[in-house]
Amino acid sequence: MIEACIFDIGGVLIRTEDAILHAIRSVITKNNLQPPPEAQIFKYFGMSNRLILESSVALSYKGSNLRDISEKCYKSFKETYPEKLLDKHQIIPGVDDCLRELNARRITTACQTGMTLSEAKSLLEYFNLLHYFPVIVTLDDVENTRPDPEAMYLILKKLNITDKSKCLYIGDTIQDIKFARNAGVKIACVTTGPQRAILAREKPDYCIDNLTELLELV
Repeated sequence: MIEACIFDIGGVLIRTEDAILHAIRSVITKNNLQPPPEAQIFKYFGMSNRLILESSVALSYKGSNLRDISEKCYKSFKETYPEKLLDKHQIIPGVDDCLRELNARRITTACQTGMTLSEAKSLLEYFNLLHYFPVIVTLDDVENTRPDPEAMYLILKKLNITDKSKCLYIGDTIQDIKFARNAGVKIACVTTGPQRAILAREKPDYCIDNLTELLELV
């Protein structure tokens, strides 16, 4: 029996790809570089926003000062995302109904995201979802980013869950699948993110088209 559903944010609860893509392209362009194609940027989704940006900058910049250029771009990114781009995000259909029903069934809902705490709270508050998540583990809480399992171990500890079979992680990227596997937790991949076309090849435990289907798994 599932006791806790742990959600990623981007691509699962909130459609973030357009806003992140816009922010990355904007800061790269401001630094007189040519942004890479969106398909190349989307390959890095599932990492932290910082790593997505740094990886994108590395595709655009071939000089010897990559670290400084990346840092400059990331500083600009933080000034832009997400606060100045909140209206470019969309809540994914069915999220409220799903979270409300899980809570009615007394299934704990929590968040584990590659975002910073500031990014995560801004988005969850904007869409009035923060109250569903008494426990949130973000990039700020760990030394090792996904797919390293550190963040999953931490959130399981915070939730006081020792039996991993009672926990389900809900993600939308290849990185999420690897992350859950490394932690020994089952994953339901929802096809609402930018990597929807390639998820099946990694054979997640479950693959669903929307969060309403999640209710049939728990």
